[in-house]
Amino acid sequence: MEIVALVESEEHVCTRYRLSAYKGHFAKSGYSLKYLPWPKSFVGLLSLAAKLQNKTVIIQRKLPPSWLTWLIKRSCKHLIFDFDDAIFLRDSYSKKRMDDPSKLARFVALSKAADAMVAGNQFLANVTAEHTNTSKICVIPTVIDTSKYHPKTSPPLNDSLEMVWIGSKSTLQSLEIIRPILEQLGRTFPNLSLKVICDSFPSFENLKVTPVHWQESIEVAEISNSDLGICFMPDDRWSRGKCGLKLLQYMAAGLPVIANPVGVHNEIIRHGHNGFLANTYEDWSNAIAHIYQNKEKQNLMGRRGREIVDSLYSVNANAENWISLLNNLGQQKLQAG
Repeated sequence: MEIVALVESEEHVCTRYRLSAYKGHFAKSGYSLKYLPWPKSFVGLLSLAAKLQNKTVIIQRKLPPSWLTWLIKRSCKHLIFDFDDAIFLRDSYSKKRMDDPSKLARFVALSKAADAMVAGNQFLANVTAEHTNTSKICVIPTVIDTSKYHPKTSPPLNDSLEMVWIGSKSTLQSLEIIRPILEQLGRTFPNLSLKVICDSFPSFENLKVTPVHWQESIEVAEISNSDLGICFMPDDRWSRGKCGLKLLQYMAAGLPVIANPVGVHNEIIRHGHNGFLANTYEDWSNAIAHIYQNKEKQNLMGRRGREIVDSLYSVNANAENWISLLNNLGQQKLQAG
């Protein structure tokens, strides 16, 4: 059976981690995955009906206008919506209010039309349940292909500690929010540094920054060569829709992690086990001091994090969820026929 995924691009991070990662598993189960970028013109959008005729269609993240949702639903065999963000809201840094009636209306229309809604976390699933039957909702987390990550087998020998942060230019604003904490950490721990993997880079007076221009071919190696992964999200509804990809990448590489207790951070991090939940400077300082003082513990926490990713957030651990969903839709169609 051919699956057609309507995506922003095949290289988009969401497509790579939430669909491309499963291609091999799909093929073994008799499903081929084809990508179709969204048309740029109105005529192109109208022509979608012919291209999607009798296909299983996955719409990823994008909220089409209600008329287009209707057209796609009318043409395809099955309609699935896959999302890993609170796309029914404006983001944390929008200058407008977070609530967006237009986005919400599109999301509601899509929720009602889709045969299955694949949410990246429980918060997104709960919001979806307000608008459609819960039997259509499936939670499948964003996943990591752990075969690409090879954690260090021994603790670092020197006294330096390199934190790593990876993200896009738009999400660099999260580091600006905790700038006072990072500056103070730099003063407290002279051998502490921050590697930023991005396409834009901040600078600090008291904390050394190592800039690394993001490339897919080097991101795994650059994360793996660091000592500690960090993340911060504003405490709001948009952030609660996030699925923790940064943390999962760090943990797959065998790094302990520090993040604030917001959204999925509370689920992914087991405080004191594979990392630390930190709000204040004192929280961050105590966590870093703990890692500094015990290199063996640093290594142990990293191994525990990798085990969590392997068991809960890896491709292999979640492939069956997708296959079962696709098989069930096929079975429902046969029964309906």
